[in-house]
Amino acid sequence: MKKTVLFSLGAGALLLAAIPFAGMAQDQDAGASRPEGAYDYRHLAASRDGFPDSYALMERLDDLRYYYTGKTIRFRLADMLSAQETAIGIRTDQKDAWRAYTEALLALVPDRKAVVSVIGGPDEDPKGPEAFGRMEALADALAVNAEKGQALKKAIADLRAKLTAEQLEAARMPRFISG
Repeated sequence: MKKTVLFSLGAGALLLAAIPFAGMAQDQDAGASRPEGAYDYRHLAASRDGFPDSYALMERLDDLRYYYTGKTIRFRLADMLSAQETAIGIRTDQKDAWRAYTEALLALVPDRKAVVSVIGGPDEDPKGPEAFGRMEALADALAVNAEKGQALKKAIADLRAKLTAEQLEAARMPRFISG
């Protein structure tokens, strides 16, 4: 009994010591300089007449420039997919189709390079890229996503073919906003 309690206390202390390092584990761009001082999230709620203030939009873009990696979105999406897998009741013989679906869906989350190429990097010339450079980067990102979208459609078709009628019903996503 004593050994179990001591082990639990030791594991808890180790976990608490590791928490500050969790944020450093993200694959952030090490070359980008970060703003100094405490981070203020209040600008995210700024709006006028239901539309975000232009200052708030610029702050959101700066957030993406400095902090976006895509990793957090992938983790959250993977967490939701794991819960959906349990709720649907994916069986062993359906795992391959489910994995193909989840991998195709996770591949749609843009990486840092794609986001920065569209919105501009933190160290980019304030005048911006050459003429039509930003739109060209957007077209490139959309072309890549079109290919990934086709892979997702194929994975969905394959998964639907493997699921039972009950599982398909359990996989329905309710509409939360009526209009």
